[in-house]
Amino acid sequence: MAKRKKKKYAPAPNKYLELLKEDLKKEVPQERLVSKLSDGQREQLHQQFDIRVQPICWGIPFDELGYSQFFTGWIYLVRMPWDSIVTTMSTYLPDARNSIHRQYCEDTDAPYLMMLDSDVVPPPDLVGKLISHQKHLVGGWYNNKPKDGANPHPVVYEFDEETDDKLSFRHHIDPGKGLEKVDGMGAGCWLMSRELALALGTSPYSMHRATEDLVISKKIMDLGYEMWVDWDIHCQHLGVGPW
Repeated sequence: MAKRKKKKYAPAPNKYLELLKEDLKKEVPQERLVSKLSDGQREQLHQQFDIRVQPICWGIPFDELGYSQFFTGWIYLVRMPWDSIVTTMSTYLPDARNSIHRQYCEDTDAPYLMMLDSDVVPPPDLVGKLISHQKHLVGGWYNNKPKDGANPHPVVYEFDEETDDKLSFRHHIDPGKGLEKVDGMGAGCWLMSRELALALGTSPYSMHRATEDLVISKKIMDLGYEMWVDWDIHCQHLGVGPW
């Protein structure tokens, strides 16, 4: 009887650094930032382990509470060891977002800032899909938290008009399909390029004339950059739906 061949199993993801070639092991910096590895070494990581090798900076503003669902999903499913993290103790969104944005621009070298609110739960393939679109700003979507029994709607908008006192946007009634160019959306789940972040300056968020996410959306429009939503990335907004 012929001997059975031993099955070869793919290495566990958490063992990838141990199994790289010697030249790769020697050159991994203590910070473990893939941005400091050569293109060849990054490609080797990608081919051997089929994992995201593009480093990003996670920007996480907190609501009044840190939600356990958020941390469970984020830490287990979407964070890589070479990513950097910026957060703040402020819960006033314009200040919190500005602090995160400023620290990203001044203290990190990551090519992307992934802004993710603590009450937004994304699907596990969030970052890879957003990066693959190669846009300066692209995000997933979620419903708003309506008041007084109103029906929720996607936090995605088209520009209407502006005055000295107000910015007006029309919200989408229903979600669309695929990748769509839009004029504004909620900042709770979007990926921004470093080029755009630097072009916006260090404090682009404010509540002057509209909510902070619509104010920055108009600034992005005025700078000539495009904003996109991927309707296939449907995030859960805690407080909306059966939680």
